[in-house]
Amino acid sequence: MPRITLIELVKYREWTEELGYDREGVIQVKQSKLYGLLQEYFWEKECFVLPFRYDYYIVLSNGLTCNTLKNIIEKIKPYTPYGVRVVSTIHKYPVIALLRAHQILGKNEFFYEDGVEDNIVIAHIDLNKVTELAVQTSIYESYLEIMTIYKYINDYAFKYAGITSYLGGDNVIAVLPIDRYEEFLNIIPSYIKVGVGIAFKARKALELAAKALKNIRSGNNVKNVLVLTDESLSQ
Repeated sequence: MPRITLIELVKYREWTEELGYDREGVIQVKQSKLYGLLQEYFWEKECFVLPFRYDYYIVLSNGLTCNTLKNIIEKIKPYTPYGVRVVSTIHKYPVIALLRAHQILGKNEFFYEDGVEDNIVIAHIDLNKVTELAVQTSIYESYLEIMTIYKYINDYAFKYAGITSYLGGDNVIAVLPIDRYEEFLNIIPSYIKVGVGIAFKARKALELAAKALKNIRSGNNVKNVLVLTDESLSQ
């Protein structure tokens, strides 16, 4: 069962409004800095922060101990004027873990659920011919097309109890259940390339997904989907 950690900035509206009316650029700088720090600290622990809302952060956090999570939170507190609330849960379905975390969040400043964690499945989805589309139309129109396809992918990932994140450019990842990811892959159109990585740690799963995607792009794989599994899976 993958571990999902949800982090909420407390009183997000209050601290942004305290910056005055001429604040939007300052808000973006502060948010970007905090996201960068979180990604750096969690990446060092082989976890990954999904690009998401800036008042909430979703972390793929298999293998992260309670004490390590607390240490990371202490390191970012100086950048959060009113502190944070944190819930870390596990469930075989990533979207259920996230929904449970959100329910618990309002009742706890810090909650860490013990339990047996399992492998995580990450699909790195590459949208074909976006560069050509941008040349034929425009950067903005190609971006709108990406968002349309992302909505399609997101709806199906949610249907199969997974969660998605837009990484920028023409790249999307989906975090899927180990027992349902094949169902998701079966609905992916042939014009979309998908590299899938399966491992215990999110960082390793992302690495394998990137390797699988490169293999597809190079023409070494006849299909548009390739799954790579970590041979050294451990819990």
